[in-house]
Amino acid sequence: MQYRRAIPNDLPACIGVRGRTRDNPLSAEHLASLGVTPESWSPLMERRQIQGFVAESASEVVGFCFGDQRSGEVLVLAVLPDFEGVGIGRRLLSLTTEILFSCGHHELWLAASPRPEVRAHGFYRRLGWTWRGETDEIGDQILHLGR
Repeated sequence: MQYRRAIPNDLPACIGVRGRTRDNPLSAEHLASLGVTPESWSPLMERRQIQGFVAESASEVVGFCFGDQRSGEVLVLAVLPDFEGVGIGRRLLSLTTEILFSCGHHELWLAASPRPEVRAHGFYRRLGWTWRGETDEIGDQILHLGR
């Protein structure tokens, strides 16, 4: 497995991975309706507002994680089902949180499903992320990680 900084040219592959995740797949069309497209994110990546990493196997993107430098939010973490359970998500998240902490944040946050049957629910909590009772507009829990 190879890990490297994500570049704008990775965005189509990342969007493809996002549509094929196990628990919460979002199609390219749905992401576009939310304003997430290669065209909208490329300038943000070029300015390093959005930063992240990809995991590659045989030169194919099999997972990625992105964070927002300004807000300290981990925006997305996605790994293809065939690559789950071997530490790829943990490594991608670690690399991305280190970047966000290096930008001066003392605490990071993300939104995750409140449903225990969703893998992300336990995943983030096992890594030290905590819920303080906050939810977002769609009912996801806001989790926090301090340094």
